[in-house]
Amino acid sequence: MYKWEQFKNILAFTSTREGGFSEGDFKSLNLAYHVGDDYETVNKNRDVFFKEKDINLLADNTVFVAQFHSNITKKVTKLDAGKGYYAFEDGIKADALYTKEKGLALGIYHADCVPLFVYVPKHEIVGIIHAGEIGSVNNITGHFVEKLMKDEGVLPSEIFVHLGPSLCFAHRTITKERAEELAGKGGDLQKAIKATLPQYFIDLPLLNILQLRSLGVPLANITFSDECTYENNDRFFSYKVSNVTGRNISVIKNNK
Repeated sequence: MYKWEQFKNILAFTSTREGGFSEGDFKSLNLAYHVGDDYETVNKNRDVFFKEKDINLLADNTVFVAQFHSNITKKVTKLDAGKGYYAFEDGIKADALYTKEKGLALGIYHADCVPLFVYVPKHEIVGIIHAGEIGSVNNITGHFVEKLMKDEGVLPSEIFVHLGPSLCFAHRTITKERAEELAGKGGDLQKAIKATLPQYFIDLPLLNILQLRSLGVPLANITFSDECTYENNDRFFSYKVSNVTGRNISVIKNNK
């Protein structure tokens, strides 16, 4: 299990693929219902993993997204507990969640997309973002921060963010046409396009960091994993390695 350990009262982790019951293409700890693995196998994986010491994810203290590569952020409360716990489609229709409720865990699914863990100590807010290429291009992280600022009175300087394991830019290739299209939008998107001709790349971790910086989140408040899901496919699921694959989950909870 990969952990963000900057704050002692925050549980923030990404699951790894070791120790599951699945076989064949899905061999290892797939925790996602929506990628074709056997439902009962996923249940077994969840039952074992969720009951691990210090995790303790239960239907009455956990909320999952039903993500769809949007830039939508939703605030959740304990009234939402259990959503997405037993079925993907019953989750919250969004790609980012936050809460002020202590003890409420928020979860997303990902293979190569960027998971962002968010903590605002002054306001006791925790949040999590699923930032794939579509969501990142549509500024999901920027929209998330703007929502905290507008709806919760949060200042950018009060926000701490950690980017978890994801596909590094060297393996996120795009076509020349796509690179020109995105670079033509200017701003943060232009800065996130890289090239070693004739190959072009989009750096999603960098793009999300730039979105945070553009809204004033201090660089000192932003940390990131150096683990690439593609290069560490023995540890994490990677869609780039195989487009038939399981999913890691990333979860955050305020235990204070």
